[in-house]
Amino acid sequence: MRRARPTGRRQRLAGASVAALLAAATAQAQEPAPDPNPASPVVQESASPEDVTWTLEIEAPEPLRALLQRHLDLSRYLASPETAQVPRTELMRLRQAAPAQARALLETEGRFGAVVRTEASDRGERVTVVPGGPALPQVRLRLIVEPGPQTRVESARIEFEGALSLAADAGDASAQALQRQARASWALGPGQPFTQDGWSSAKGATLALLRAQGHATAAWSGTVAQVDAAQAQARLFLVADSGPLYRFGEIRYEGLDHVRIDAVQALQNFAPGDPLREQTLQEFQARLTRSSLFDTVAVQMEPDPALAEAMPVTVRLRERPLQQATLGLGVSDASGPRITLEHQHQRWFGWGWQARTRLQLAHTDRLAALDLTSHPHPGPYRNVAAALAQHAEASGLAVTTQSARLGRSKDDERLERLYYLEWQRVRTRVIDDGSVNDDTTALSLNYQWIWRDLDNALLPTRGTSLSLLTGAGQSYRATPRETGAFARATGRLTRYERLGPWYASARVQLGQVFARDAVAVPYTLLFRAGGDDSVRGYGSQDLGPVDADGDAVGGRVLAVASVEAGHPLRRGDPAFQGAVFVDAGNAEASWKGFNPVLGYGVGLRWRSPVGALRLDLAYGQQARRLRLHFSLGITY
Repeated sequence: MRRARPTGRRQRLAGASVAALLAAATAQAQEPAPDPNPASPVVQESASPEDVTWTLEIEAPEPLRALLQRHLDLSRYLASPETAQVPRTELMRLRQAAPAQARALLETEGRFGAVVRTEASDRGERVTVVPGGPALPQVRLRLIVEPGPQTRVESARIEFEGALSLAADAGDASAQALQRQARASWALGPGQPFTQDGWSSAKGATLALLRAQGHATAAWSGTVAQVDAAQAQARLFLVADSGPLYRFGEIRYEGLDHVRIDAVQALQNFAPGDPLREQTLQEFQARLTRSSLFDTVAVQMEPDPALAEAMPVTVRLRERPLQQATLGLGVSDASGPRITLEHQHQRWFGWGWQARTRLQLAHTDRLAALDLTSHPHPGPYRNVAAALAQHAEASGLAVTTQSARLGRSKDDERLERLYYLEWQRVRTRVIDDGSVNDDTTALSLNYQWIWRDLDNALLPTRGTSLSLLTGAGQSYRATPRETGAFARATGRLTRYERLGPWYASARVQLGQVFARDAVAVPYTLLFRAGGDDSVRGYGSQDLGPVDADGDAVGGRVLAVASVEAGHPLRRGDPAFQGAVFVDAGNAEASWKGFNPVLGYGVGLRWRSPVGALRLDLAYGQQARRLRLHFSLGITY
């Protein structure tokens, strides 16, 4: 940081060229000035020359005192027990240097008019330095600081050179907007405290902005801070050389084997000749990572001004294994112990499709599923297809589901969209007597929309997620014959927030099926509530309407709300938390007479590398019993 003390004259800055302004400001910043704060005279102590102990007391406001204690040579030298007894000559040297060094340190905090002096006193006190050794005289040194006023920025002026300046002068709207953005985002504006850290940080942030917007070799061609210590004001003048505007040239891919290059190119969010901006590269890298085709992705470039018009970019990829099988063992409060076998193939039968086959066997849940996702297509979008067969038991019902799905998905950094046509047949049977109480088939067209604005998609602590699912279709039940159109809509809003040491979250979920009462709708498209991601304190899908025989049936409306707060079990370690929560909600045949039930309790949280593990002990107010819940991950 360069400074100039007041000289009694002002330098006129308006109307001059950038080079002339910078030269004038630099000349003024380099003018010598007398030191108004000479070192304090040395006081002769009465202690003996060598066998003396020394202590230092710094009298200054916080945080200036902490700054001097941390960085002042005299303070650091006396802080160690090994140097508590030091030669007199060394202490005299450090003491004489202390005021000047302290003023230099205080100037980094914008205190240019500080007065610093030292005093020494021998009060006749004696201390033992070495256990069992003699008691030695103690000399107390005092560093007394009068910090003076905080220097603040009077004015800040930023000018530009290079390609950015030329483009702006030629009328380029994007270049003019970038100049305005750089000036508006300058952190050390009028009235701000002028400190070394603030000065360095503001300069770094402006260069980072220019480089992120395509000027990868932007640098300061000159910066000057003129300080008027008497008025406690600083005038700033800076000139940024933007360098050339870099543009996309050849994209070189390394590491491709079973993934075709056109699938990777479909994820490009730029074209040759587009400005090479940092955000564009980051979004491209994020798309490649989200594609689930690669284990690692690195997008790199080495800025070369000679190649700025067509800058090569290298994309280094490591593909996932062509085939991968996983055997899993687990347990849940809904289905009990389970075993899962999963197989993934990155190029199914040599086609450009990823295949995920899953078999699951549990006491009350058996499932076989095949999910197919195409490699990316221009847009980018991906085609999806799926088939599923499942038998699950819950709420006294055995539910057998067969479904097939065909659609298209498109994912961005924060937004996921899925359009699909789905056929499903659902057959429900009463477990107690084996009677069939429903057998319905439906064909529907659906749209799913998920938006996330989270600080971490896996372990969020701040932000919002919103998911919506809408669909419309035709259903058919053979006996009795009930056929008709229906529509369905669900939405879920979740908010995460930090409240001091607390980690809070809240969620609201709503759903409704729109159809005439006589129209049959498959059980899986109706609603039930209860369970670890619904209303805790009740079993999975235990909440909802029942028929005349007391058998569970699906509701046509759903509303669930929850609030939760977690607190670290150990100070400074948010990985393990205790939590309290309250849930409320229900599923009903209609909104008329809707009656929500409560569940509340306490829990433990472990923010593991693969997601949040939750263990909850909840009391269901209507059920009048405690229930243990556990789950891994979050639901959008």
